[in-house]
Amino acid sequence: MYSSLPVLGVGIGYRKEIAKDIMKHREGIDWCEVIAEHYINVTEDKLDRVERLAQDFPIIPHGIDLSIGTDTPIEESYLEGLQTLISRVNPPWFTDHLCFTRVPGFSIGQLTPLQFSDGVIEIVVNKVKEVKKRINKPFLLENITYYFKIPGSELSEAQFLTRILEAADVGLLLDVCNLYMNSQNHGYDPHQFLKSIPLERVVQLHLAGGVRHNQKWVDSHSHPVHKEVFELMEYIVANAPVKAILIERDSNFPASFTELADELNYARAIFKRHQSYNYSYA
Repeated sequence: MYSSLPVLGVGIGYRKEIAKDIMKHREGIDWCEVIAEHYINVTEDKLDRVERLAQDFPIIPHGIDLSIGTDTPIEESYLEGLQTLISRVNPPWFTDHLCFTRVPGFSIGQLTPLQFSDGVIEIVVNKVKEVKKRINKPFLLENITYYFKIPGSELSEAQFLTRILEAADVGLLLDVCNLYMNSQNHGYDPHQFLKSIPLERVVQLHLAGGVRHNQKWVDSHSHPVHKEVFELMEYIVANAPVKAILIERDSNFPASFTELADELNYARAIFKRHQSYNYSYA
C-alpha cells in the first residue's frame, strides 16, 4: 500500500537546542522532523530557513494542533499555512496526532485523547478527508498516550485506531514509546495490540523516553529511549513496511550530542537487520 514511499532511514526531531549539533553531525542523520506549527503563518524569513534546511535533509512536517478530533471545520488559515509549508519543503508525507487540542474558541494546549466511539470515528474520518482534499501528500496519524479511558468509549484503543486508519485510508505514525507506556498504564500486551492493528499501514516510527511518576508512565520526551521501546521497535520493523524512524527529545537535552548519536546508530542497526535500507529520497 505504501511501497512507493521512499525509505528515509533514521532521523531526529529538529529543535533549536540541538540545531547546531544536528548540522555538525549531519552525516549520521538521514532526515529531520519539524513541528509544523513553528512554520505555519510565519514570516517569509522563517519559511526561507526551513526551506534551506530541506536542502540538507528530507523534512517531515509534524503537526501538533490540527485537532483532528474536534467536531468543527479546520480553520482555513491553518490549512493555508500548512499547504504553504508543504509546498516549501516538499515532504514525502506529513503527520499529526489522533487527538483533539481545541474546542470552539479555545485552545486546550495539550494532546487530549478521544472517546473510542463510532461518533468520534465519523468526526475524525470526515476531517481527514477534508485535509486530504486540500493537500496532495500522504497523511499519517499518530497514536498518543492517554492516562484514563474517556467515559462512553465503546471500543478498544486498537479497534478505534484500526477503524480510523481503514475508513480514512491513511497511514500510521506509530509512536512506540506511547504504545509501551499505554500498555503499562492500562495493563495490556503491546505485542497483542500490534497483532490486532493493520501493520501494513505503518510508515513511520517515533522513539522517545519518558518518566515514571505516581505509578504511571508519563510521555515526557525527556530521557533516553528505553530498552523495552527498542525491543518493540525491532518487532515492528520486522513485521511492518517502516520507511522512517525518529528519535524524539524535547527537553533535558544531553550535554553531549553523542548520547543522541548513539541512539540514532542503535536504531539504524536494528532497521538494517530487518529492512532494505537503501536511502531513496530525492
